[in-house]
Amino acid sequence: MNPTLESNRVAKQKRTIWITVGILVLFIVSVITSVVLQTLAAKPDMKSALEDYQVIWFNAPRLIPDVALVDHNGEAFSIEQLKGQWDLINFGYTYCPDICPTNMADMNITHRLLGEQGLAEQISFWMITVDPARDTTEQLSLYVPYFNEEFVGLTGDIESIQTIATALSAVFYQEGTEAGYTVAHSDNYAVIDPNGHLVAILRPPHNPQAMAEVLAIMIQANY
Repeated sequence: MNPTLESNRVAKQKRTIWITVGILVLFIVSVITSVVLQTLAAKPDMKSALEDYQVIWFNAPRLIPDVALVDHNGEAFSIEQLKGQWDLINFGYTYCPDICPTNMADMNITHRLLGEQGLAEQISFWMITVDPARDTTEQLSLYVPYFNEEFVGLTGDIESIQTIATALSAVFYQEGTEAGYTVAHSDNYAVIDPNGHLVAILRPPHNPQAMAEVLAIMIQANY
């Protein structure tokens, strides 16, 4: 065989092998890069991230009905106001003797702790009254800002409040018929994501440090 032809044939085979190896290497690199990018972009498993806390996480976010409520400044409330940021909603009433002021104080501490992490501006805090007969806008305007001037109180007719309470997994009912009646209600906080959907319930016992940690996990997960 002609040495020159044989040499050309061997060289061609080597080039083919190197080209094949190069294509294979590029393919492998591409696959690895894709997996890495998907891993980096993937959202964490929130149930696992929150398993050490008193949290119910809904894998399927829940819609919230738009209801006719009014804030403590007398301005009409729209469900759209729950969009664009995270929201923590507490149900209570101003005549509540114990749980409600404690929950409001816990919310204030949570707000401060999130502020220390630079996260407070990404979440709004709300109190929806379960006693609209006594909790007028004037009454709420004296009560809610006392705990934090950035918090917003909401009131409205009993049907609207019942509707949004049910949607946020809260229950309440009046005990007694005299002037000093009380209102039994759930001791939970509802967490709303930036899309305006219910994504979690914070169950008692409540601890401001734990609440701040939970909310920080959710906010930083970019859900």
